[in-house]
Amino acid sequence: MNLKPSRTFRLALISSFLFIMSDVFLLINQYTNDGPVALGFLYFLTGIIMLDLFIILIVDLVNKNHHVIQARLISKHGHVIYVLRSNGKVNKIKIAVPEILVQLVPEQQVEITLSSLTHIPLHIVSINKPQVAPKLRSFDHIDWANHLINKALQVCNGSVEKPLRLLAHILAAEKVWLARINGEDAAAISIWPEYTLEQCEHVREHNKIGYQTFLSQLKEADFTKIISYQNSKGIAFNTTISDILTHVSLHGSYHRGQIAALLRQAGEAMVNTDYIAYVRQLEIE
Repeated sequence: MNLKPSRTFRLALISSFLFIMSDVFLLINQYTNDGPVALGFLYFLTGIIMLDLFIILIVDLVNKNHHVIQARLISKHGHVIYVLRSNGKVNKIKIAVPEILVQLVPEQQVEITLSSLTHIPLHIVSINKPQVAPKLRSFDHIDWANHLINKALQVCNGSVEKPLRLLAHILAAEKVWLARINGEDAAAISIWPEYTLEQCEHVREHNKIGYQTFLSQLKEADFTKIISYQNSKGIAFNTTISDILTHVSLHGSYHRGQIAALLRQAGEAMVNTDYIAYVRQLEIE
């Protein structure tokens, strides 16, 4: 993937030229009509500043005075990306082109060509795009959604017996599948436990750490690895890691939908645990 945000540079060049032309026109108009000297001086000063910027941009364009950095993208907020360089320093770089921003994802290794004079990013090359990142975010969403449900149940006015039973089942199932993909015996784990809300939080934390650890060590080739296990009825199955992770995600979403319906029927506040709601929350933060 080859990303080229050099349009930012061209926009800066064109904008500075147009600003200079506008400033010259205003300055001529000011003196022709005998306007205030102070205002004329202001036009002159801003014109000089923009002219300097224009000259710098032209020199940079002609001499190709650039430097290249290789870094890991750690986060992005608005039009700004933060990258971690090999020397341990974090650089803040503004990317003004939306179609470039959407293609940049956390943990991506990038090679960025910057103007040495203006520090405008002229060229970005993606060295690699992480394969595990989407799964990591998916399971971050699962943890966020389960926590949101727990908080909603804590403030309910009526009985939470049915929704709590479903939340406990979601968390227990996640725990069972985590044990299976780690090669552990899950036979002793009940899939319909009678957890309290506090116990649900403990299990949620356990699952969160477990899945984060597992996924952080997962390589692309591991997604097709076969896991052999027995279900709750003792029947043997063989399933790929990719299919198991997909099932865990969909299973939780299904039952959280049931919980939301129960809360709505009871007249409680709506709880939106959709994946897109999670992504939007990240953008706000």
